[in-house]
This record gives sequence, structure tokens and C-alpha cells, in this order.
Amino acid sequence: MALTRLALRSFRNIAQADLSLGATVVLFCGANGSGKTSLLEAVHMLGTGRSFRSRQSQGVIQYESEALTVFGRLHGGRTLGVEKRRDGQGRIRVNQTAAESSSQLAACLPLQVIDSESFAALDGGPGVRRQLLDWTVFHVEHSFAGHWKAYQSALKQRNALLRRGKIDSKLLAPWELQLVRSGEIVDALRRTVFEKLYGLFMERLSDLPAAVFGDLDIHYRGGWKKDLSLREALDAGLEGDLSQGFTRVGPHRADIRFVIHGQPAHLVLSRGQQKMAVCALRTAMAAAVDGTQRPVFLVDDLPSELDANNQALFARWISGCASQVLVTGIDHAVTAQPWLGLPAPWCEPKMFHVEHGTVREAEIEP
Repeated sequence: MALTRLALRSFRNIAQADLSLGATVVLFCGANGSGKTSLLEAVHMLGTGRSFRSRQSQGVIQYESEALTVFGRLHGGRTLGVEKRRDGQGRIRVNQTAAESSSQLAACLPLQVIDSESFAALDGGPGVRRQLLDWTVFHVEHSFAGHWKAYQSALKQRNALLRRGKIDSKLLAPWELQLVRSGEIVDALRRTVFEKLYGLFMERLSDLPAAVFGDLDIHYRGGWKKDLSLREALDAGLEGDLSQGFTRVGPHRADIRFVIHGQPAHLVLSRGQQKMAVCALRTAMAAAVDGTQRPVFLVDDLPSELDANNQALFARWISGCASQVLVTGIDHAVTAQPWLGLPAPWCEPKMFHVEHGTVREAEIEP
């Protein structure tokens, strides 16, 4: 769902801005430190309730201001609003009505972020990759969020009991019942979406050199031995769980593994090749989402991450799976180049020049 308007106040070095976006490709160009990445952060806050650069909102609020605000209007008229105060309080609103949680923002404005931190999927921990899979499941299977929340609640209670040491199994029973019931649904939903994601990922790999990417594969691991049910895995691991004080098996230990000939892919691929694999994964994730809810991509300084040919390929992938892309860059001509060879409306970017926190619309010079 594309953004048509973005307004923000007291957001990092941007005192105030009110932008009419109105384009499928929006470029924010300016020198380093000018504030262009802050605009992507503001959009991210609209879609998640937080910045992608900091989980502490106090550091995002402009110096000497008590609060920041971000407002957005989506194509179709729906509005989103976020306020963050220096005292830790804040408000989230959807269509001028108070929202119960940031998941309501995410449902309205699905986002994919591509920046220097986004390429950690291959060599990062399981939690990084699990979050990527769960983003896809959340937007494809709308019942997932409720089941995952119920699972996490039961897991928290079971772990609290395990930390007490030797306990009566009757105390664990009700939480384990909920853990198994919700956990098996979570796993089933993940597996269903992973099958779809796998096919879309492989389609994108076919656009890359077969000599390098032809043997790259991904596998889903549910978080316990595949020849056991979750109930059986919990029973088998109870003594160890009591000893360690936490639950060692279950969907919270799930992972997706990138492998080449059985080896972790990050040990085989170069850094640049890893980046293209992650780009293939993230655009496959976007393609898995229903067409009416295709995400907005936030791309921070793509030329510094990919060479010209890979930028063009990535832009083509995005044009087939996103509703809109917001891109930052230093040089406007270089930043615009990957999009100019695409079909309309992708080849008609709108540009804003950012300088010392001031944002103004500008023409793209040939």
C-alpha cells in the first residue's frame, strides 16, 4: 500500500517536513548527514512504531523538543500517525483512532528495509532469519499473529516454572498444553508459507549466475527433531530444560538455513554475492504477499551496496513485487539510474533534495 503523503516534526535533524509523494519511485538525495535516511526512518516508524536505526525513541527526537510526530496518508485515504515523547510515552493512531498495538500499523503498511544491516541474514543468528520468515507469514496468514502471541505467552510461563527447579508436572501441564496447541499451528503456518517463499526465491536465483548460485538452497527447521511431535520433543527434553531453566525446543528455535553443498552459504559466497542472495530473499518475501498489500521498500544508499548491474536487477525484482520504493542516495543521477530502464510508472521517479534537514522537491536532471 503506497504512501501518498508524509509529514513529520522534530524527527532527528528535520524540524518539519510535509511531502506529497505521489509516485511509485521516490528518491531522497543529498550529502551524508543531510537527513535523507531520517525520512526512511520516519516511514519505518509509521509502519512499525519504531526506527530501524534505534529502538530508543529518545535519540530520534530532535534536540530540545519534547516529542516527535509522524503522519502518513496511504493510497485510498487511510491515515497513520505516531507520536513519541521524550518521557517514553507515545500514541499510535490508525484513521485518527487509537491503535492497540504496532501490529496494526504493520498490517496497514508492510515494509521491507534494505540497508547495510539488512544483509546479515546469511551470517546472522537464527533469530534474524526467523524474523524474516515471520514477517512473510504475518502478512500472508492473518491468523499467525494471534497463535504466535499465545505461544510466546505459554513459553514465558513454562520458562518461569522451569527456573524454579524441581516442580510438580501438574503445574507445567496447562502451559504445555497451550504451548503444543499454538506451537504446532505456528509451525504449520510457517511451513505452508515457506513452500511458497522457496519457489519465489528460486525464481530469483535463476536470474543470477548459475556457476555461483546454482547450488544455493534454503531449508526450514522447525525448532525440534522432525521425527518427533512437539509434545514428544518437550517430554524428551524436560530434564535438560529443568537443568538449564528454559525451554530448548519449539517454534521459538526455528530457523531457515542457506546452504551450498551442505556448507553454510556465507562461508562460500563473497560479501557481494551474499547481498544479492538476501535481495532475492527479501523480494521473494514481498512477492509472497497478496497483491493488494504489497509492501513499500525503503532502500538506503543502494549504490554503496551493489554495483550498477546488480542495482538494475534488484530494481527489476522490486518492480514486480512492491507497491512503492523510497530510495536514498548522494548523487541523484546515479540513484535514479536503476529505475529509468523499467516500464512506467517505475521509470518516472520523483525526487526530493535534502540539505541540513530541509527537504524540497527537485527536478531530475538528465
